[in-house]
Amino acid sequence: MTGFPRLSAERPARVVVVGAGSMGSWWAREVVASGVAELVGVADLVEGAPQRVIDQSGAEDPAAVAVGADGVDLALELGADLIVNPTVPVAHHPVTVKALHAGIPVLGEKPVTETLPEAISLLAHAELTGVPFMVSQSRRFFRQVRQLRSFVAAHGPTVMTSAFFSLFTEMEGFRRTQDHPLLRDMGIHAFDTARYILDADPVAVTARGTRPEWSVYHHDATVSATFEMSDGSLFAYHGTWNARGRPTWWNSEWRIGAQHGSATWDGTGAPVVGTEDEEETARLQAAIDAETAPEPDQIAASLVECVSALREGRTPMCEIHENVLSFAMVEAAVAAVERGERVEIDELLEQARVEAIAAEADEQAREIMRSWSSVREALVAGS
Repeated sequence: MTGFPRLSAERPARVVVVGAGSMGSWWAREVVASGVAELVGVADLVEGAPQRVIDQSGAEDPAAVAVGADGVDLALELGADLIVNPTVPVAHHPVTVKALHAGIPVLGEKPVTETLPEAISLLAHAELTGVPFMVSQSRRFFRQVRQLRSFVAAHGPTVMTSAFFSLFTEMEGFRRTQDHPLLRDMGIHAFDTARYILDADPVAVTARGTRPEWSVYHHDATVSATFEMSDGSLFAYHGTWNARGRPTWWNSEWRIGAQHGSATWDGTGAPVVGTEDEEETARLQAAIDAETAPEPDQIAASLVECVSALREGRTPMCEIHENVLSFAMVEAAVAAVERGERVEIDELLEQARVEAIAAEADEQAREIMRSWSSVREALVAGS
């Protein structure tokens, strides 16, 4: 991102939030509370929705925050430095493409977009415009996730990692009729976290889903998926919205087995680590337990990371090139459930590229997609 003009560090980043739903409300509150940004506008197609978000945001002067129907137009009018895009997934592609071509950096909510071909298209538009585009994968910004990543780096390679998620949830709205709601809503959190902790990428996946008779969901909200990773290890994800009692936290429960040590994390407290050396184990655990200073996490930390990268002229964590493989893990797991067979990630990426080229309206973006030797190579080069 060194070719994009740096944001001044002498003032907060001027932010427009596009989308006035529940996530838009959360983002607006975080922007107002942040020391690195200020809320200058909120946009939504629903009349009155932006004002409701502003009124609950904690803004010192709600009347000074502008409203509009089109977030990109509003951002241009206000001279905003950044668009935060927590719209519904179907709107992620058009809003982001318009913003990038208008020269406005985007911090988007997960998933990057609704379909993998659309994600590949956004990759091309980011390369075409050179405008920064980061996806907020908020789970990366927990202190415990960073601690696990450091432990694996020092005690790997890993052989087996598992994440177990169980929370009885009966969501209203589109999730009830959505295909594979658990994978598409929750899976990406664990998948992206695994990539970050292991510093490894997915190669292939097998998966199975089930729908118990008491489920309110029309499709499977209980899934088991096993990924083959680029470091030769396995990552197993087991998730359900259908089991009552003994719930996990939203972060799942983790166990990591590596050559020189293992670690567990209950999803909320400090990780517990172990090696064959008792003294080393005690020293490592004491260092982890000693890290108690408050620090931003979740979307508050995503905002800090994005603004900091814009100020420093560097590529932010979770930039589109880095993020696509996390989204591909979701879609590969979905495909594995539907086909009942092992799915290779690269095969899925290349098919998505074919579909993205066919659907792309911008000839320059099509040419960029055609120019890649492979999608994975493009992701690696961009990261």
